[in-house]
Amino acid sequence: MADFDIAVVAVAVVVADFDIAVVAVGCFARYNDKTLEKVLQCTIEDASCIQIATQAPGPDSPFDAPKPPKALVKATPASMQGKWYKVLGFNPNYDCYECQRNSFAQGGEAKRMVDGKEVALEIGPSTAAVEVEFAMPRERLGMAPQTYHANLLEKLEFDTAPGAVRTAHTEGRMFGLTFWENWYVIGQNEPKEQDFRFVYYTGKTLQNRYEGAFVYARKPELPQAAMPSIYKIARQAGLDPTRACCIDNTCFQAPLDAIGSPGPAAQPPPFTPVASADVIEGTSPAPISSGSPSMLDSLTAPLLTAARDIAELLEDPHPPATKLFARQRPMSEVREYDANGFKLPSDRYARN
Repeated sequence: MADFDIAVVAVAVVVADFDIAVVAVGCFARYNDKTLEKVLQCTIEDASCIQIATQAPGPDSPFDAPKPPKALVKATPASMQGKWYKVLGFNPNYDCYECQRNSFAQGGEAKRMVDGKEVALEIGPSTAAVEVEFAMPRERLGMAPQTYHANLLEKLEFDTAPGAVRTAHTEGRMFGLTFWENWYVIGQNEPKEQDFRFVYYTGKTLQNRYEGAFVYARKPELPQAAMPSIYKIARQAGLDPTRACCIDNTCFQAPLDAIGSPGPAAQPPPFTPVASADVIEGTSPAPISSGSPSMLDSLTAPLLTAARDIAELLEDPHPPATKLFARQRPMSEVREYDANGFKLPSDRYARN
C-alpha cells in the first residue's frame, strides 16, 4: 500500500508543481518503480482520470515534423550499428543522466528475452532496435544511497520517403508514459576523426513537447580530437557547446587490478534488450541490524516504512531535485577544453 501511496503522491507532484521539469525528474529518480509506472499509465493515458493532455497522441509525419536546425547528414541503420555512449547532452532535463549507453542492432542481431530465452526481433531493413541504458542516483530517508538503473528497448524507424525532414522516428514508453520522437542526425566525424554522431531530436508526450540534442561516441568519454568539430556543429545548429553537460560515464571504466593499475577493458554485455523499462537497484537499503530479523523487526518494519513515506510526502521536493541537477557538469567547467573545443595543455588548465 505504501508504494501505491508514493505513486499517487508522485503523480500529484508531476501535475501540480510549477517547476515541473526539475521536480518531475527528481521524483522519478527517487520513487520510480513498476507501481508508479502503472499508476501513471492508467490515470493519465488509459483512463484519462487526470486531465493534463495538451497534445494529441500519435507521431508526427515525416513531412510535418519540426524541421532540423541544420542540414541532415546521411544515416542508416548500418551506419549506427553497434554500441554508442552519450558523452554530451544539451537538454538538462532529458540528456544528462549518468551511465548512458545505446546499442543499435539490425535483423537477427536484435534480440530480446522472452520467458528466459533469447529470441530475434522482427527488424526490417530500415529499422534498428535500440537498447537504452541510463542511471540516476537515488536517496530516500533512512536508506543507504542507491542507483536507479533503467533499461528499455526502442525501435528506431529510419525515414526513406523523399522529402522527409527527419532522419528517423521512434515510439516508446518511459516512466509509464508514451513518447513519440523525431531524430535528426545533423553531424558526424570526418574520416580521420574519432567516431561520433551529433543527434538533434524533438518529441512529445500527451503532456508536452520537448527538444534536445546529444553526441554519441564509441567510447564512454569525450572524443578529444573531434571536440572542435563537435563544437562547430553545435554552433551551426544554434546550440551553445559550452553549456552542454559532460555526461558522467565513469561506471563504464575498466576496474583497477590488485596493484591499482587499470585492468583489462570491461566488456559490455551482449545485446539482450527487454520489452519495456526495467528498474534494477544498484545497492540495497541499509539493514536495521546485522542479525536475522526478529519478530519485533517484522512488526515495526511496516510502521517505519509508513513513517518514511509520510515524511517524504510532507517534505519540499525542490531540494532533492535541485541536488540531482547540481551533479551535472557543463563543459564551461571542464577546464581541459577551451571555448572552441580544443584540448588545452595540461600545465595550462592545471593553473586555472
